[in-house]
Amino acid sequence: MLRKYAPVFDGSIINVSGWDDRDKEGGYYREYFTRKLSYAVSNAPSKQKGFGSMVDSGVEELELDLMLPLRNELVGRFDVVFNHTTLEHVLDFQAAFKNLCELSSGVVVLVVPVIQNIHIKSSYGDYLRPTTLAIAKLFKRYGFEPLVIKTNDQPFAPIYCFAIAVKNLERYQDKIDKYADFQMGRFLYGDGLKKEDLDILLKD
Repeated sequence: MLRKYAPVFDGSIINVSGWDDRDKEGGYYREYFTRKLSYAVSNAPSKQKGFGSMVDSGVEELELDLMLPLRNELVGRFDVVFNHTTLEHVLDFQAAFKNLCELSSGVVVLVVPVIQNIHIKSSYGDYLRPTTLAIAKLFKRYGFEPLVIKTNDQPFAPIYCFAIAVKNLERYQDKIDKYADFQMGRFLYGDGLKKEDLDILLKD
């Protein structure tokens, strides 16, 4: 999904997904954003994981704690904020979500598990699974319009939400088709959602 949409976006981009920009397929997420002007990667405060590993790559490294209020100089600093499978590990989910939105002047790209086994290590916890509706409503709360809301639907597999939200829908109307599917786990659980109900909920 990211390979499909990332080339649409340009400008300054930050990956707020932990210090490691690798995509687990031998590449780097920064390679997906082919029109980027600059690229940064965030790290938790204390520089404990891999900080300094990208000194020679032209990638800026930035200390950021998603549970603390965003520093003034970071508000709206990036054109695109990308966050991949991190929010489930942040106890104060709404504070973290707000920070992602405030970092961006235009676009937030989010990947988060909505149905998945718990994965915990001594270095991080695993606290929640947001629904696709919660993701859409939080984007709207913080000034973004959901443009893409999609989940995979593979039997007996973890289910992830891939979401894109933008501040200016008109800018992308000829580049990305608006698509929102709020059903999760249709293969296993069926589809009981009604569009008219969702439309009402999303207006609140």
